[in-house]
Amino acid sequence: MARLPTPSARPRVTAATRRRLNQRKLLWPELDPELVWDRSTFTGFTTVPRTLSLILRIVDGLDAKKAGRVYFDLWCRAFDDFVIEVRDEFELAFSAGYEGQRAVRSWRERIAVLTDAGFVKTYRAPHGAPRMIVVLDPHPVVAERNRRGLVAAEDWLALQSLLVSIGSRPL
Repeated sequence: MARLPTPSARPRVTAATRRRLNQRKLLWPELDPELVWDRSTFTGFTTVPRTLSLILRIVDGLDAKKAGRVYFDLWCRAFDDFVIEVRDEFELAFSAGYEGQRAVRSWRERIAVLTDAGFVKTYRAPHGAPRMIVVLDPHPVVAERNRRGLVAAEDWLALQSLLVSIGSRPL
């Protein structure tokens, strides 16, 4: 990844950040700070909700096809508008972990799972392949699925607990 030339993009350093940095220095005094990802000095990053790992668990529980890797790859490709233009399905399939003759088919099957469950919306080209994808806020989707009894109780409880622990309100 290319380094950004401007150090002014650094986030505000809070007391909690200083405490964690001090803890890191204490536990790993030999650690070169250059070996730790710093989103303010690299291009090619996106904002990810802290709940994403649990959301991926819920997505994987939708269907035997386990669409979590595809969903995560879409998040990684998203800008703040969360619209992804599909230019090369094989590239997206490969990035999500699929290769070989069935790669694109497997990727499309997972996109269908995500679409049917309400996590994404797709705009299809005239020949039927996804051309544009918008990634929706997963929290209302999961909340609606939970109201319909489609989320495992332990996943719902874990998500609610995490939301409270990070200072968000439960769904």
